[in-house]
This record gives sequence, structure tokens and C-alpha cells, in this order.
Amino acid sequence: MRIVGSVSLTIAATLLGLLGSLFLGLAGLSLAGPGATVIEYSDSDDGERSIGIGMGIAALVAWLVLLLSAALVGLRGPRPTRARRATVWIAVGLSAVLVLGVLIAVLATPPASEYPLPEWNRAQPAT
Repeated sequence: MRIVGSVSLTIAATLLGLLGSLFLGLAGLSLAGPGATVIEYSDSDDGERSIGIGMGIAALVAWLVLLLSAALVGLRGPRPTRARRATVWIAVGLSAVLVLGVLIAVLATPPASEYPLPEWNRAQPAT
């Protein structure tokens, strides 16, 4: 029963971590430039971006708490068996690799500009 609870918490934590990564990406946060940058879109304001970043950070903190809870639920109890320990650590490890991989991919990608610059060394057609 502890394995089912631990894996269920891990699945919920993984979904929450992926949602947090999505929030940070949609808010326009990027670490690809010099430091942390947030792209300015014309149809949104600073309040919307700060809410998105705050929700993303809160979701990632909740992911970490749920992941630690899943590990504690799975490893507690009278003498956990080797199979239970292996199942818990595999589930927690897969969640950590998946969420951190997506988070790194989202933050390492420079956000697309709303007004892209023309490619260099190309003549612009006369209008």
C-alpha cells in the first residue's frame, strides 16, 4: 500500500513540476542571455508576468515538497523491503530527471521576440 501511495504522490508531483516549468516558460523567463531576462510582450503587463513567475516558482516548490513526501511515505514503516526501496527511488529519480530536464530546456531557450530582427547580411526587399 505504501508503494501505491508513494507512486501516486510522485505522479502528482511530476505533473505539478511540469506545470511550474510551463508557467515559467510562458511568463517569458530565460537564463539564456546575460543573467535572468524576461521578454516584454506588448499585450501583457508586468503584473501578468510576475504572477506567472510566482506561480511557476510556487509550483516547483510544491513539486519538491511532494517529491520528498513521496520518498518519506515509501520508505517509512517497519523494515522496507528491497523491492519497495527500489520502486520508490526509481519513481522519485524519474520524476526529478524529467522535471529538471524540462526546466533546464525551458530556461535555456531564449524567448522568441515579438518583433524579430532581420537576418544579418541579407538585403531587404524594397517596398
